[in-house]
Amino acid sequence: MSTNTDPAARSAPSTVARPFEGVRVIDTSHVLAGPFCSYQLALLGADVIRIEPPKNGDIARNMGPDAELNTEGLGLAFVSQNANKRSLAVDLKTEEGREILWQLIDTADVFIENYRPGAMQRLGFDADAVTARKADIIYASLTGYGQTGPLSGRPAYDHVVQSFSGMMTANKTLSGAPHRVGFAIVDYVTGLFGAFSIASALFQRTHTGHGQRIDVAMLDAALTIMGPLLTEIATTGALNRPGGNRAFSGSPISGIFETADGLLATTANTYAQATALLRAIGLEDLAADPRLKNWGAHPALGDEFSPLLRRKFAEQSAAHWEELLSVAEVPASRVRNLPEVLEHPHLATRNVVMEVPEIDGLKRPIRVPGAGFEMANGGQRIDSPPPRRGEHSIEILRSIGYETERISALIADDVVGVPA
Repeated sequence: MSTNTDPAARSAPSTVARPFEGVRVIDTSHVLAGPFCSYQLALLGADVIRIEPPKNGDIARNMGPDAELNTEGLGLAFVSQNANKRSLAVDLKTEEGREILWQLIDTADVFIENYRPGAMQRLGFDADAVTARKADIIYASLTGYGQTGPLSGRPAYDHVVQSFSGMMTANKTLSGAPHRVGFAIVDYVTGLFGAFSIASALFQRTHTGHGQRIDVAMLDAALTIMGPLLTEIATTGALNRPGGNRAFSGSPISGIFETADGLLATTANTYAQATALLRAIGLEDLAADPRLKNWGAHPALGDEFSPLLRRKFAEQSAAHWEELLSVAEVPASRVRNLPEVLEHPHLATRNVVMEVPEIDGLKRPIRVPGAGFEMANGGQRIDSPPPRRGEHSIEILRSIGYETERISALIADDVVGVPA
């Protein structure tokens, strides 16, 4: 963990090479999961080339609440996960466009796509074709249900996979109503699994010299992150966990409580934590209850204790209880919204949110998530802002030997796109 609390010092360029410097990634994906996958690699030094249609580009460019940014093709859904990348706008439905992509593949280490099975085959860039051309390439496919199985051809979005996977049911209210997790959690965890699998394959290649085919499914990712819950149900065949805000451990000393000025979340997952909490808030008699030593045998204990806890927590502010319980070494937090979290002084000591370099024509600061971890040397860094559609088309074509006259003809024929 970084101990440097100076944001300027933490964001300064490191003299140590980042893990993926020298790795070229061709990213033909779109929207969220695939671009988030390649974003992790870009933060850590990879040369990521986004392949976009020449007319409109990635649809995420028009997604977000800011109308001006959407008009600019820099919607916040796009900006949040495309820094450090270059954009080549090319029509892969044309012979010339496909030849450009083949030439880039010859220079690449990784190829990413997130279309339904069969889509890349129709374009001629399925895993068989690409690995036949370049045997040591890492070919990663991110789809809803995977490359195999009876559901492999189905379309999928985060919301639908949350439903299919049982995640919504696991996230049920006390009344039993299923609830969607309030952000695209499946898309993003799929992107993380994609990045991890690519990193694993690149490391493997250093030993074998061989490429790899990677199949990442949103459904598989959703089930995997439900870990212990999935194991319980796969073993016992029953969904025994309560709904609502009770802790996964089943602790009767847990939940979300109204305080004098807001909500407080607290969880005492061990007997020591449970008794420490009860003593800290002045409920010593409950702390002495012998049933706490084996609350699993007393499932009604939570309902019995809950009114007493609610009455006590209502006496003071959420901030008061958060501090008091933290001193008592009991996990607790006021329920905050994202704007409050982003302004918390703790975040100034971390690289979890970083500022994007100024985008030409947009005089405003934009803050985006980083990689979610820190490294002592050669870690994540944002060097360049998210690209405009086709911003690097000319630069990339020149790098693979295209002359100015040929590039101009491709642009005139709408095979290649550049910024308006």
